[in-house]
Amino acid sequence: MLISGLGLIGSSIARTIRDGDRKIEIIGSDPDDDSAQFLLDQQIINIRKSFEEAAIMADFIVLAGPVSVIVGQIHALQRLSLKPDVFITDVGSTKKTIMKAAQPLLAKGINFVGGHPMAGSDKSGGRFGTPNLFKNAIYFLVGKTQTNRKLADYQQLLSKSMIRWQPITAAAHDQLVSELSHLPHVVAVTLVNTITDSLDEKSIGLKAAAGGFKDTTRIAASDPTMWTTIMMNNTEQISRALSQFQQHLAKFQAALDTHDEATIKAFFARARASRKSIDERK
Repeated sequence: MLISGLGLIGSSIARTIRDGDRKIEIIGSDPDDDSAQFLLDQQIINIRKSFEEAAIMADFIVLAGPVSVIVGQIHALQRLSLKPDVFITDVGSTKKTIMKAAQPLLAKGINFVGGHPMAGSDKSGGRFGTPNLFKNAIYFLVGKTQTNRKLADYQQLLSKSMIRWQPITAAAHDQLVSELSHLPHVVAVTLVNTITDSLDEKSIGLKAAAGGFKDTTRIAASDPTMWTTIMMNNTEQISRALSQFQQHLAKFQAALDTHDEATIKAFFARARASRKSIDERK
């Protein structure tokens, strides 16, 4: 198995597979010497090779880099002599761009299924991966998912995580994650930047930040390069989600300006009920 991209997600996949099957050979590929060496030292991966060298050896290929890197690697795979029964998947957080890039592979009969585990952390890098990252998480699948024997084999390798596999179209996926993942990230980043500007000249500043602010903005500490790539690959859906958010924010501000207590309370009550329902469904 080749895992290309040994950051948080890629290294967590490696750890999960390693916990379930100590015998499987995992080849790691990543330009980051520190992450690769750490995973080698911990015996989470067996060997490190270049992407092209490893790809022609692998029965399974997991593309776990940023979306822009995944797209470039998909183009590279089209030129390589891959194993005839190879299974290729990715973990990118946008799917339309990736599935479009994968069409030439699919046209050749190569087994490609798009994927996206709904799991993450504000930490980045292979040192912070964990086999528990995907525990009970939704893992979206795009493509041939009904009678795919190799996909079933891949799912078995990750079975210790009790993942909830969810087929979805690329368009539906990108709309959903724009609302559940991408919009919250923009909001958290904007909140941090707004408060930073406001507190710049105050001596205590962000040192006074308590649990609520920290919990709300935790994801703003995530990798800027990765999130810039995500934004550039789902701009239309994220912009639409931002417009909806601004409409809700404007309504709340109007209620605040007019001291409309009933509307403000209803605003909080609706959100409270929706948020509690998330915990109840776990």
